[in-house]
Amino acid sequence: MTLGEASAGFLEHLKSTKRDERCEAATIAQTLELLNTFLPEATLEDLTRDRLRDFVARWYVEQTSHQPSPRDLLNSLDAFLNWVDVNAGCAIQGDCSAMIAELNDSLPRALEITATLSSQLGSGGAFGFPEFLTSFEEGGRSQYDFDVGGSAATLEGFFRIARIVGSSIEAEELISEETVFPVTFPAAAAVALEIGYIVNLELIRTGDGWQIVACGFAYPPGTAF
Repeated sequence: MTLGEASAGFLEHLKSTKRDERCEAATIAQTLELLNTFLPEATLEDLTRDRLRDFVARWYVEQTSHQPSPRDLLNSLDAFLNWVDVNAGCAIQGDCSAMIAELNDSLPRALEITATLSSQLGSGGAFGFPEFLTSFEEGGRSQYDFDVGGSAATLEGFFRIARIVGSSIEAEELISEETVFPVTFPAAAAVALEIGYIVNLELIRTGDGWQIVACGFAYPPGTAF
């Protein structure tokens, strides 16, 4: 069975229920539209835990409009997978239930970190250094510029949070595996951080530490790149 066929079947099932689930059905329809966009022409065999996690924790995060909301998306996905397990003889929902429960907490926080950090940077500070600004449209590829002493003066990439000390962060750049500390975060963004979250950043060296010049998205712990 294709993903499109299963999606249509589940929506028909919702229409046939006696309860008024129009709001829920609309949210589920929106979720399934996004899933089919992410996995066009997919079969149910393509709905692996890793692909579904990539759909939620990376693809959805990078969309400009997070509708439906993170928890509505995850609840809709869980309901669909449960229906698929029962009606298509699959075992997808059971394999994904722990992942969905984990993301119910970590996905909204990742979006909060992105919004807060972007807002804090956009209100002044680091965006006042246009010579350092870099587009993140190419997916956060690591980039180094070296100063006269041979040490990296700018650094761009995906950084996994390893340690939090007040508003200072120790982070590991995923491609180079280089650890940087201290990275100064705006206080409003730092309070939302937890160890393991991944943030797409561009940094410049300032004295003994690092300052954030620009940011991309924040992702839940365990997101693959």
